[in-house]
Amino acid sequence: MLRLAHIGLALALGIAAPVAADVVLPPGIAASPALKSLRKSMLAGTELSDVQLQRLADAGEGLAAARYAKRLEERRDPAFIDDAAHYYSIAVYQGRDFALPRLLATLTDKTAEFGPGRLRNIRGVLERAARRGDAKAAAGLAEILLAGAPFDPDIPRARELLLVAAQGGDTKAAMKLALSHIQGEPGLPPDPEAARPALEYALASPDPGVRAMALALAKQIPGGEELQAAATPPADPADLDRSKRPPMRPALEGDAP
Repeated sequence: MLRLAHIGLALALGIAAPVAADVVLPPGIAASPALKSLRKSMLAGTELSDVQLQRLADAGEGLAAARYAKRLEERRDPAFIDDAAHYYSIAVYQGRDFALPRLLATLTDKTAEFGPGRLRNIRGVLERAARRGDAKAAAGLAEILLAGAPFDPDIPRARELLLVAAQGGDTKAAMKLALSHIQGEPGLPPDPEAARPALEYALASPDPGVRAMALALAKQIPGGEELQAAATPPADPADLDRSKRPPMRPALEGDAP
């Protein structure tokens, strides 16, 4: 029985150990010994050429995609911004969140020209990130949809994304959403009542400036005084009736200043 127990334990350890150590590789890399070797060299600190990085990126390697996109950006040529955005989107798709700010920056580069296929794929990556609760992706995509370039304007979807960002803790997105409802958008009339959920998120901000702006906007919506009252910190009970404070003792000679 003891020998059987040892065998069972050995089998359990043999099965469990590889699970912790295994790294899930994109299929294109897992099936290619050459690409696996190239990836290993990159992770070991070897400086790869542009061609080598592109090969890994095209096979779905997120870190290589981000590094190659950065090199394309560094060429300072608008003709490569489309490609840079494409490779940054690969990096984001593969979980390299640090590439998201650069992806959004390339999309708002007014000197760039983007192909429709690329834009469709990039939007899909941003939508996927937003669905997974990435507040930065949701807010960034919302701003692009509000601006109407390079994606076509989509105000209803932009508002949905701003709400996702607000729910994720982005109080600036909450303020933008509130303003969008209060002021209205092209083709959409003002709807101050719809701003209430966004203002509730903004009023929960630790930033005094955001809270102050949210309180000012709350005055413009029906029932906004309720939001203002809920957001006002309770007064110090000692300040409510100064007559109840104990009298101050007169200063005596020898008291410390």
